[in-house]
Amino acid sequence: MKRIGKLFNQISAAAFVCFPLMLFPSLATAQGILKRESPQPAINVAAVVSPRHIQFGEKARLDLTISGETFIKHIEAPQFSFLPAFLAVPLHSKATPRLEENKIAVSIAWAYELIPQAIGDFALSDIRFAYQGTPYFANPGSIRVSGTDTYVDSSTNAIHRIGAEVDTSEPYLNAPLTYTFRYLYTAVLPTRESPTPRLPTFRDFFVEALQKSATYTQQIRGQTFWVEAYTHKLYPKIAGQIVLAPAELLLPLPQGHKTLKTKPLSLTVQPIPETGRPPHFDGAIGEYQISAEIEKGWIAAGRALTLTVRISGHGNLQTVTPPMLPSIAGVLVSGPNLLEVTPTSRAYVYALTPARIGIFRIPAIEYVYFDPIRAVYATTQTQLIPVSVRPHPNDPVEDETGSSPWLPWFILSAVLIVVLAVAGYLWHRTGFVIPMRGKPKAKTGADTPDRGGRKNRKIQDTDIAPVTPVSQARGALSTLVNSDTTENATTFANTLAHVLYQYLEDIFDLSQRNIDTAREVCMHAGISESIFSEFIDLLLKCDYHRFAPVPLSVDERNALIARAETVINEIETSQNTQDT
Repeated sequence: MKRIGKLFNQISAAAFVCFPLMLFPSLATAQGILKRESPQPAINVAAVVSPRHIQFGEKARLDLTISGETFIKHIEAPQFSFLPAFLAVPLHSKATPRLEENKIAVSIAWAYELIPQAIGDFALSDIRFAYQGTPYFANPGSIRVSGTDTYVDSSTNAIHRIGAEVDTSEPYLNAPLTYTFRYLYTAVLPTRESPTPRLPTFRDFFVEALQKSATYTQQIRGQTFWVEAYTHKLYPKIAGQIVLAPAELLLPLPQGHKTLKTKPLSLTVQPIPETGRPPHFDGAIGEYQISAEIEKGWIAAGRALTLTVRISGHGNLQTVTPPMLPSIAGVLVSGPNLLEVTPTSRAYVYALTPARIGIFRIPAIEYVYFDPIRAVYATTQTQLIPVSVRPHPNDPVEDETGSSPWLPWFILSAVLIVVLAVAGYLWHRTGFVIPMRGKPKAKTGADTPDRGGRKNRKIQDTDIAPVTPVSQARGALSTLVNSDTTENATTFANTLAHVLYQYLEDIFDLSQRNIDTAREVCMHAGISESIFSEFIDLLLKCDYHRFAPVPLSVDERNALIARAETVINEIETSQNTQDT
């Protein structure tokens, strides 16, 4: 026993030597094959690497052993070098005595840690053992080293890989850039738990909501990968160098969790250029359009008109500010107030209060922004908008020129007076001349002179139709069909509205000529909703063409006249039905 203990101590003291090594990916163990240059029976050597697939940054283990059926002595340390692919660090050595056929035999084992220095597939070189001057060789096989972003399952050869990228590494300040994280795999993990992505915090950016696209397939070097992509919209808040931390993916493997990690991403954020910057630039970054609209084309003096301005497009909405309206003579501008925010637009409202009647125009509104794609400043603008201002909401006949709408009626009245005067004069002349001609008596009566020397004429009685409000309205509408004034949309609308209001005044004693009063009178008179709604719609169309005139064709005018005649007939029929 003392002899065995002494021999064991001697072997243990001489057994451990450090050597640098290199490594190659694979997860199995490999048994070295004995190569003898001299006949030395019963001597075995082995070199085993595990695992055979590792990530860069992980470590593998190399185990070397020499054993025989006889008492082994004079053992030299194994000799090998795996540089530059691997660095070998000795862990420990151990001598194990045993009894073989009534003889004492000893096995010696060495353990090394292999640290990868590169990524790839590596075939490790032979390892040399020496016993009593005779060399023996064992080969540890191959090993694969993958990056920290890849994992290969040795049992199924399934590949799991992640990657992160940005669409530009030199974005402008506050300009959008796209960050995309992808998880690629050739087979689903055999676990209930799903892989969990861990993305950077993006603390130096404005961040839009995370979006996950639908899973799709991609061919890479002849292999089909399933791809899951996660996208962020990032807007840098500071200029200069920014490093995005690596993204990670936690893989729930049956033997335990494994973390994949991407490389960090370096960005150079450029400041907004000073050259060419317009004076009205307020910091909007992206690509935008501007539009403006009003609730109606006219407004009463002293009342507020709502103007809505919308800025839409693609970019950092955090940098969008409300545009400044140009000054408008005679109009008080209030606002803006934020009305609406969507992922691609912002809307603002302004209150415009005109102080006098007439026409004013909302000038073009400009908006300046910086386009990071073209690296230029750009300007977008709205269209000019005309607005008609009338004296009071209850005045139905104010046109957009500011002149009195009764002027055509005054002209027609003057013409009528002149016509009547001429007709009276002619009648007067005829009344004195005809009796002097001595017309023969007619069978229906005789002419007898009156005190003034004129003949009293016996007139045959005829039936004359009574004049009613509906007949007056129909006659006015018939006249409107053939009237030359219909060529002017404003004059036509004024005349048609006058006929409609006059009809209501004649049958219902309308107190004021406005739409609200007309509606109340019709409802009070028991007119059905469908009939008076049609009547009110005609009045609204008249207002539209009076205060915001647009071209009105002959067919459109005749259609309005026909609608007016139909609704008047319906009101008349409704009244007659109620009376009976």
